[in-house]
Amino acid sequence: MNRGTNTTTNRYILATYALPFFVILIMSLVVGIVIYDRTSSVLEEEVKYSNQVLLKQGMSVLDKRWESVDAFIRRITNDSKVTLLQLISNPYNSADLYRLIEAQNRLKEYYTDNGLMMDYYIFFKNSGLVLNNEFNSPIEDFSDYVRYIYEKGDYIQSLLGSYYYRQVLPANHILLKGNSHPVITYLHSFGYSNYSNATVMVLIDNREIIKLFDGLNISGGWAYIADRQGNIITSVTGQDAKLALHHVDLPDKNGVVKQKIGEEELIITYVTSEYNGWTYVAAQPSNFVLNKIHYIKKTTFFIFFVFLFVGAVIASYAAYRNSKPVQAIVQTLSKLPAEPFHTGSNMFRTMNSTILSIIETNQELKMKMEHQLPFLRASFFERLLRGQFRSGSEIEAVMQHVRLELKGGSYLVAVLTFPASIQEFLPSEIEHVTQKKFLIHETVSALMPKDVFLHDVEEDKIALLYVFNSTGAADIYAESSIKLNDIQQHIYRQLGMVTLISAGNPYTQWMDISRSFMEAQQALIKGRHNRIIWFKDIQKSNNSYYYPENMELRLINMVRAGNEGDLAGLLDDLHQQNFIDRDLPVMVLKVFLFDFLGTVLKVYEDTGNQGGFENAAELYAFTDTIENIEKHYVSLKHSLLTMCKNVFSQRSAKQQQWFQDILGFIDSRYSDMGLCLAMLAERFSVSETYLSKYFKESTGINFSDYLESRRIEQSKALLLETHMPVGEIAARVGYGSANTFGRAFKRVIGVSAMAFREAEKGKLKN
Repeated sequence: MNRGTNTTTNRYILATYALPFFVILIMSLVVGIVIYDRTSSVLEEEVKYSNQVLLKQGMSVLDKRWESVDAFIRRITNDSKVTLLQLISNPYNSADLYRLIEAQNRLKEYYTDNGLMMDYYIFFKNSGLVLNNEFNSPIEDFSDYVRYIYEKGDYIQSLLGSYYYRQVLPANHILLKGNSHPVITYLHSFGYSNYSNATVMVLIDNREIIKLFDGLNISGGWAYIADRQGNIITSVTGQDAKLALHHVDLPDKNGVVKQKIGEEELIITYVTSEYNGWTYVAAQPSNFVLNKIHYIKKTTFFIFFVFLFVGAVIASYAAYRNSKPVQAIVQTLSKLPAEPFHTGSNMFRTMNSTILSIIETNQELKMKMEHQLPFLRASFFERLLRGQFRSGSEIEAVMQHVRLELKGGSYLVAVLTFPASIQEFLPSEIEHVTQKKFLIHETVSALMPKDVFLHDVEEDKIALLYVFNSTGAADIYAESSIKLNDIQQHIYRQLGMVTLISAGNPYTQWMDISRSFMEAQQALIKGRHNRIIWFKDIQKSNNSYYYPENMELRLINMVRAGNEGDLAGLLDDLHQQNFIDRDLPVMVLKVFLFDFLGTVLKVYEDTGNQGGFENAAELYAFTDTIENIEKHYVSLKHSLLTMCKNVFSQRSAKQQQWFQDILGFIDSRYSDMGLCLAMLAERFSVSETYLSKYFKESTGINFSDYLESRRIEQSKALLLETHMPVGEIAARVGYGSANTFGRAFKRVIGVSAMAFREAEKGKLKN
């Protein structure tokens, strides 16, 4: 934008009253038309986008649930005990009755309610038998049990006389046990087309499928699902729909098109499933969308005429007052990697669309983050408890990402479980265990303060992570014992359930939380005779060595991270547990050493042979004495520490080069008004928190102070070497206004920019 031309134009507008008034009037009308046009496009795109997203979500859900139905059918059609019933002619005689019962038991094992299947039946042609896991009946009596309301003729004979391969019949109503239900019928025959004596009929609850259309914007229209051949399987009609449901010929698998049906123009959104080839279609008349736009048009022009007079009075002052901030915004937006930024009459339209796009993108990302946050937190706790983090800094970075705060003096993990019979873990009873666990989880969550975090670890176990301000072990044991007793009593009073709780030892580091969790698990295994079991109270066995299942992963992660201090502590603890605290036999120690040696070899390969383990063959030659085994353990320990040190050295060299690249980027882009910590973090693929912390550790000052000092140093050179005005220098070094630059300059140098220039030039003259 030409600065001189813009200044001349502004002076001319401000000097003449009539001309600015006329210009403001014309621009206001143009803006109204632009808003109307843009809103029309945005609303239309919103309908298209929202419907397409909802259709894809519904399609994904239905595909997964339909896939589980197909898996169930495959299991029963491939089961020998079920398929054998095809050869039986009289299943109720004494010789074959056992086979019938056996087949039903197998069906009970396979059947799980996925929320989609209402019921299923297997029809056997030779024996005239209808069967499922809870029902068997002769075919002639089945029509009294299940009957299609709108179906004419004997559908059972038609079903037995044909071969079906994953065939879907359109939605219909059935009478099941005297009650009417909307269903979709899914048919699949056993065997091959030339040899099949049985057919599976699955009744799909059409109401569950119709729920997938909830949220669709189909006012005045309709939506349907069609199979590969274009047959409509099920459909739903929107409110105020005047046009009857039509099958639509579509040009592609996915997209949005406009089609005219009769006198009505429809916006049709559709997607196609890769799993079964079904097409999901949503259609809405265009005029329903435009009604909103007409309302916005009337509102826009009403506001225009009300505020026109006020706008004309303050136009000159507002233009002068706001010109500089607007210019700064334009300059920033023009540098975004989007479409070219247009000045002139198109400038404000481009600003509007760009900012609107930024807001929409930000809101969309926030919604996605909020939706994913529980899953991200569950994944974080799973990794934390299993010891899958490499360092405390990695844990801190992930906590920042999932918006969690674990700040305290000590951390303790307890595992809560509830006794369950073996029968409860059968497939048919697993839902009962899940319900019990859900009730306990909700009860404990309502009771827990903010310093306790819950995480599901197994079907019948919940981990409780306590955060204590204190670091004294005695105080922590006393406080946590009271809390755990309260939990047990509350669960018993509220739910009538008896629970077991095991607890590990408290630790002060995040990296040791997994150790406390592992101790709680060990205590649960070894001390089930108590209602609350403490790891510290369990006697250490002299028949087994100490090497938890997650120890190998923790050692590998620490070496990868170059975390020598934590690694040394963990290795010392292994030595203490196995060679000092336990009086283990030689053979047990040999097994331990072999396990540990396997871990060292994995680390050696994983780090790319980073030194410290060149004489691996010699380590196999240890003798059968405790002293030599301990000696070789110490040797392996030093090998691991050497590898860790080498990895750390390489990482440090890479980080130094990486940080030099960051400083070089700042030096080349300090004049960019948009340069900030967020831009740097995105440019170098790290989090803002990590970059800010690393910048302060490396330079001794924070990023904003460093950038400010770089800009002020350059501005000093420009003040002394050029005759540019202060405002132009401010823009040249990256400040949005001369006022902001002036305050920063005086804060750093102690005098104003003009005073500095005059004083330094006076020194040169003298």
